[in-house]
Amino acid sequence: MFLRGVNGQGILPELADRVILRGVRALSNFLGRGDGAGEGRTLESRPARADELHAGLALILASGAAPAGQEHVLDFLQFASSRGIDVHGLWVIAAGNKPIWALLPILNPGHTALLLAPPRRPDGVDVMGLIEQVCEDLSRRDIYLAQALLDPPDTTGRELLGAIGFKEMAELLYLQAAIPRSIAPPELPESFWWQTYSSRTHALFERAIMESYQQSLDCPLLNGMRDIGDVIAGHQSSGEFNPRFWFVLSERDMPRGIALLNRVPRTDTAELVYFGLVPAARRRGLGDLMMRQALWAAREMNLSRLTLAVDSNNAPALRLYYRHGMQRIGSKVAMMKDVRGMPNAECQMPNGE
Repeated sequence: MFLRGVNGQGILPELADRVILRGVRALSNFLGRGDGAGEGRTLESRPARADELHAGLALILASGAAPAGQEHVLDFLQFASSRGIDVHGLWVIAAGNKPIWALLPILNPGHTALLLAPPRRPDGVDVMGLIEQVCEDLSRRDIYLAQALLDPPDTTGRELLGAIGFKEMAELLYLQAAIPRSIAPPELPESFWWQTYSSRTHALFERAIMESYQQSLDCPLLNGMRDIGDVIAGHQSSGEFNPRFWFVLSERDMPRGIALLNRVPRTDTAELVYFGLVPAARRRGLGDLMMRQALWAAREMNLSRLTLAVDSNNAPALRLYYRHGMQRIGSKVAMMKDVRGMPNAECQMPNGE
C-alpha cells in the first residue's frame, strides 16, 4: 500500500531491511543539518562521474556523519544490480573532485521516481538547487512524480522541500506481523468469490482499485494524480509480482475489495502493496475476511512475515491491521512533486536558507 504504487519497487523498506540499517529508520533525516563542510568552498552540482559513484553512494548510505564503508557500498551495488536500479543516474555536489552531497533518483514503472539522499546536509550547500536540477532532468525523462521520504521530526527538511514545490502527502506508518504457522483460507459468505489477476480480469482490478479510492482515508491527496494504468504498473513492480496472489473479492458480479500481495525479493516477507474496500463493502466485516485471506496467501508463498505501509490518518485501516497482529516498526513523511512541465518554476526559499 506504498502510496498506491507511487514507489513502484517498494524500495525503501527493502533497502532498510537488507542493505542499510536493518530498520525503516534508514535513509533518515533527508535534509538533516551537517557540519559546515560546504562553507567557503567552490561547489559544482552535476551528474556524477564514473569515478565518483562509490564516494557519492557512501554519502547516501551513511548512518551518521561518516560515509559508509566500501563493503557497504559494494553490498548496495549488488542489491541495485538485482533490482535494476541505475546507479549511474547519481548526481553530486562536488568541491573540486570530491563529492560532499549526493542524490540518487530511482526510476520506477508508472512514471515515478524516489529520491535517495544522505542523512545529513552540509551547511552552506545549496542542496535544494541540486534537487531542482534532478527534478528538471526527471521531467525530460518522462517522469511525472518525484517522491521523497523524511523522518516526521524533520520539519526543516519538509519546509525546504515545500519551498521548491513538494507537497506533503501523508505520514506513512510501516507495519509488520508474523504469519501464523497454521492458517486456513477464510470461509466466504454466500454469493462471494475470489478472482485472481490475469489479462481477462485486468479491467476488474482497475475498477476495484478506482472504486476503493472513493471516500478513502488512505493518501486521499493522490486522487486524480495518476492514470490507473500507471498505478497498476507501479504495484506490479513493487517486489516480485505473482498474479496468483492478487485478489479481488466479488459479491455476485460486483467488486467489493482488493488485496495485492508481492514477495519482497530475497527475504521471507510478503508486502501487502495495496488493500482497499469499495464504499458498499465497508462496515460489513469484509476487511477482516480479506486480512485473513492476505495472511493465508503469505503463508502459501512460504513466507513468515507480512508488511505494509498505511496513512497514519486512516484510523479504520489501522484498527483492522492491529486486530490482525500488525505492529508498527517505523514511519516516514511522504512528500511529492509533480515534475511535469518543468523547468521554469520559481520558488522562494525560506529566510536563512
